[in-house]
Amino acid sequence: MNQNELRELVDQLFKESQNEYCIVRLESRREWGMRLSNGRFERVSSGWDSGIGVQAFTQEGASGFASADVLSLEVGRQVMQRATSLAERNAQIGAECNREILKAPRIEEDAEDPRVFPFEHFSLAELQTKVLGLHQRLLERNPKISWQTSYRQVEDLWCIGRSDGTRVSFVIPRALLMHQGTVRENERAQSTLVQRSGVDVGILQLEQEDAFLETKALERAEFAKAVCRAPQLPSGHYPLVIDYGLAKGLAHEAFGHAVESDHMKESVLGEKGKLKKGLKVARSGVQIIDGPLVGDWAYQPYSANGLKRETVQIVKDGVLLAGLGDIFSAEEAGMEVTGAGRAESYGYIPLPRMTNIRLIVDQAIPIPQAPSLREEIRQVREVLKEKGELREEGKHLLLLGYRGGQVNPKTGDFVFQCDGMIDLADPNLPVYQPSIFSGKILSALQAIRAGLGQGCYDAIGTCGKSGQAVPSSGGSHRYLLLEQDEQVSLGGEQG
Repeated sequence: MNQNELRELVDQLFKESQNEYCIVRLESRREWGMRLSNGRFERVSSGWDSGIGVQAFTQEGASGFASADVLSLEVGRQVMQRATSLAERNAQIGAECNREILKAPRIEEDAEDPRVFPFEHFSLAELQTKVLGLHQRLLERNPKISWQTSYRQVEDLWCIGRSDGTRVSFVIPRALLMHQGTVRENERAQSTLVQRSGVDVGILQLEQEDAFLETKALERAEFAKAVCRAPQLPSGHYPLVIDYGLAKGLAHEAFGHAVESDHMKESVLGEKGKLKKGLKVARSGVQIIDGPLVGDWAYQPYSANGLKRETVQIVKDGVLLAGLGDIFSAEEAGMEVTGAGRAESYGYIPLPRMTNIRLIVDQAIPIPQAPSLREEIRQVREVLKEKGELREEGKHLLLLGYRGGQVNPKTGDFVFQCDGMIDLADPNLPVYQPSIFSGKILSALQAIRAGLGQGCYDAIGTCGKSGQAVPSSGGSHRYLLLEQDEQVSLGGEQG
């Protein structure tokens, strides 16, 4: 179904509905993808999924949910009836009730499609030719490295309606090009992954013209080779510079989840189930913001409950101001409703989630444009030295890349992994093997002194929560400067 057909189906379902109150979610999603390894296609795929999910409510606020993988008027009627019957059954057995959705404002809006090119601008065969050409160009520049190239493009159409007359519709288009390289040196193997995202096949045309991702992949592969030869760093506490991918991981995993409204009873940023508004969590000038950016990997203009997705100033001048509240849990958590409910698909009930979360520092130190990664790191060293921010005795470490990690929301402890490290204190810029970056959420935020370079908010990933996976993104300045802190550590050999 196209967008107009989804809207017509929602309107028809509510025109005939005799149910008390329902949220109807229609989704039609298709995806093309491919993967190449060392000059050959490993996989070419196409997929399509669509369906309807209905969340029904009694006047007391008991709810029921049902879904089906068919988009039709008759199936829609059946799903609405099943959801209503479940809501009534839950009311009879004393299930927890929540009437907040009945107070939600009525909205009728259709978001503009951010794409320039339609999904089928190129055929799947034409896409294979284009992606193969980019892959082969990379192989020719360094055939000694094992290269894999992947491409995905997604068209995700949504229409959400409520019994109060609300109807919102939007399309979430995504395109992603990835190069992964594996190097072997000194009897070690190290891999690197770089990505370029957008809303349509335009990213392939850009890459053909500027080879941005290709150059980045080659530079990161050289860094990976140096990591294979590098020694391990003694464990301890160091002054740090982290890149924006790691900063996104810190903001997302260590802070963003801690301010989602359904986590307040088990969050280090909650007290008696309420968000600790007014808590000083970082220095003045540090801001944390979450909200949708048009054309971003995690773009979503409306919640899956039919509310507008707000941009939220979570931290302002180092003070915790707000959280990410969905319609059902925000009031209990002491937050405003910000339209934060996201669902993996029509077959799931929405949960409060981030979209694009970015960590910004008012004190931003410019970095001159550099022709290569090595030169950029040298520029970072020179700028820090000029500003009196570089520790030249001992070690001052720059961490590159984000390999994932985990956080305990109750205690605020985090553990992350990077690709490797460079000692800025030494003018030769020696490389070290990756170490575990760990510590306390609030200590890491308090340690942030400045941002380096312009804002970079395209660090992407997939966020898992309660069995649902949704796209996530964010970032910071190109780099963040963190002073040494006893509650923030790098692992490795014992010093």
